Amino acid sequence: MKEVVSTVLQRLLQSCSLRTERSYTLSEVSNHYHRNDCWIVICDHVYDVTPFLDQHPGGIDIMMEHAGRDATVAFYGAGHHPSTMELIKPYCIGTLAQHERVNLIDSLAPNSRRSSIWSTEGIVVAD
Repeated sequence: MKEVVSTVLQRLLQSCSLRTERSYTLSEVSNHYHRNDCWIVICDHVYDVTPFLDQHPGGIDIMMEHAGRDATVAFYGAGHHPSTMELIKPYCIGTLAQHERVNLIDSLAPNSRRSSIWSTEGIVVAD
């Protein structure tokens, strides 16, 4: 199971290869959780999705559930196709600070030092 998840995550993370100059901490992102100021993190990239909220096919409420947080697992868990990243590219404002990034691939590897169940910013991944 972990091998399948690892392969899928590798492909999904490759689709997140945007280049930006600005870096933000999770603390900075967490200040932007309002309807008129909504940021999310997906694949270590920070997005100001405020102008996208009304356009999101799943509605505003689901976006607001993840406002100010890392929404990577929720984004891909919702069944978004990797090409969906193209739709949100214009909203990318930077990257997550290097020291706060989570390596999803390594955390699911069989020889990982982490438990098979771990949490970050309210996101839980389990086998």
